[in-house]
Amino acid sequence: MIIVTILFIIGFILISKGADFFINSTVEIGRKTNISELILGATIVSFATTLPELTVSLFASIDNHTTMSLGNAVGSIICNTGLILGMVVLISPFNTDRKTFASKSTILLVSIIALIILGLDGAITKIDGCILLIILGVYMYTNYKSVLNNANKNYLYYCLTQQNEMSTVKIVVYFFVGLAMMIVGSRLLVDNGVKIAEFIGIPQGIISLTVIALGTSLPELVSSITAVRKKHHEICVGNVLGANILNIISVISISSIPNEIPILSQNIRVDYPFMIILVLTLIIPTIIKNKLYRIQGILMLGTYITYLAVLYYTYMI
Repeated sequence: MIIVTILFIIGFILISKGADFFINSTVEIGRKTNISELILGATIVSFATTLPELTVSLFASIDNHTTMSLGNAVGSIICNTGLILGMVVLISPFNTDRKTFASKSTILLVSIIALIILGLDGAITKIDGCILLIILGVYMYTNYKSVLNNANKNYLYYCLTQQNEMSTVKIVVYFFVGLAMMIVGSRLLVDNGVKIAEFIGIPQGIISLTVIALGTSLPELVSSITAVRKKHHEICVGNVLGANILNIISVISISSIPNEIPILSQNIRVDYPFMIILVLTLIIPTIIKNKLYRIQGILMLGTYITYLAVLYYTYMI
């Protein structure tokens, strides 16, 4: 148990220091290219931090544990919005870019609607997965256009031609080292956290609702909190929006290729409603007021806690 505890602590250290490297390098990318932080969060950061969800869901599908694939993706959306962004906004409300936020929010809503409609027959099939991949292609194209529209091309050219090559290499190294540290740290934290919980005597059902459910979202959580601590709020909201979109059009779509993913009654009765409530709580007030308010953070965090309580009641009572 001593070794398990040490590995648990190492996991915390890795994700904390890795997040510093990751956010610092992302900010430097923004400075060099003059790309807005919200777009960076919705593209580079969200693609990177969604890797744990993708690997977990894909291998779960390959091993024929297909219900885990959908649960992991939808659960991550709920965790990203309710816990991560709810906590961040509660701590530090902030303004956001209405046009970019509305664009990403629209794609997220379209992705959710597509997921629900495609699952009306009781499963996400390979064909459904291909449809979601088409939406992924559209999303990547809109990101490409956003980057072009937001970058100062002359400044970008100057950076690429005049900057010391070593500084650019250092940024790239810090980015990938930071990402790797967060992923490895998350794995250590989750695996050893489960062992500690079992040793203490916490029921397996509670472990799955807390430690494991949070595990694949730890990179988003750590990078978001670090971004806010360093006053880069829009990286945080862009990260959550982008990660939520990718959980549907990337994680679920790719995971449906090896085996079709069944839609359970619990997904329809519990997971989907909470996901929709959280997303609308995030999107509607923010687009109207061009700001995320502390009351939104309270509502999203409260909704997430309620979701956990409903799951506990469903599985444990």
